[in-house]
Amino acid sequence: MGVSERGDELRDGLVVSSGRGGDYEVALCTGLAATGEVVSCRLRGRLKTTAGDRLTHLAVGDRVRVLPSAEEPERGRIEEVLPRRSELSRGRPGKPPQLIVVNIDQVVVVTSCAEPELSLHRLDRFLALAAMAEVSAAVVLNKVDLDEGAARDAVEAVYPPLGITVIATSCASGTGLDALDALLAGRVSVVVGVSGAGKSSLLNALNPGYALRTGEVMAIGKGRHTTTTTRLLPLDSGGWVADTPGIKTVALLASRVDAAGLWTLFPELAPWFGECQFGDCSHRHEPGCAVRRAVADRALVASRYESYVRLFDELQAGEAG
Repeated sequence: MGVSERGDELRDGLVVSSGRGGDYEVALCTGLAATGEVVSCRLRGRLKTTAGDRLTHLAVGDRVRVLPSAEEPERGRIEEVLPRRSELSRGRPGKPPQLIVVNIDQVVVVTSCAEPELSLHRLDRFLALAAMAEVSAAVVLNKVDLDEGAARDAVEAVYPPLGITVIATSCASGTGLDALDALLAGRVSVVVGVSGAGKSSLLNALNPGYALRTGEVMAIGKGRHTTTTTRLLPLDSGGWVADTPGIKTVALLASRVDAAGLWTLFPELAPWFGECQFGDCSHRHEPGCAVRRAVADRALVASRYESYVRLFDELQAGEAG
């Protein structure tokens, strides 16, 4: 609660979606608990001029204070935007960067065993976005009913030793849904992944009232884009979860991390940094590289190292350009 400059009582709220024409849907809240009231709001005129660049515009997940309309209870005006505690963003080659959601506690990366097929490199990219946002991450391996064991074995061999929770799920059989519900309960989470991985289907299974649109996977193995905008949804178990459109391109923001600092997003590399023969080792081809030696000795997972190298090359190419 708060008051406006004229002394009007303000209500605390959470931006749950951005509409067309400058309207935002705001769920009125007490703390993180939704009151059940959702109002359509516009920004107070003075606040519009303080938005700055693209990454500081009002976003899904922003905490705001709202002045409800006395004449139209379903409408209001955003009088104040509270400071953010986290931002999940991605780069888009040839396009402006995208701010996906803010004020989250965790990123839940949904990938599938099949249809579309598992890609550890793509999974690592999503995990790097979470690390860049400085929030915890978990992996949901969906459609385990379609797996003969290879995909699950591959994921569980890599990520739990890094301290990353892995939950195997299936909407068809109900496998893992209780564990996923427990993971999300009481937190503000965002589910991300490529189209067709089953993000919306999982959320529908946990909270049938959502009735989120889902689609079949196309014959070429890519999912249909059934979720078209990011939307924050209240959970029956408490907390909130953001359902996001499928993300095809996962690039890091050069404004947040450069090639030299990429290792901070792969913390398992840290013990070998400083042990290389050359102080400016890029850990790709130089002789006497402790990181490459650790990969050869299987002290580091080869797929994670390969993901690091690909991202390093992309960031370095961007710096050169």
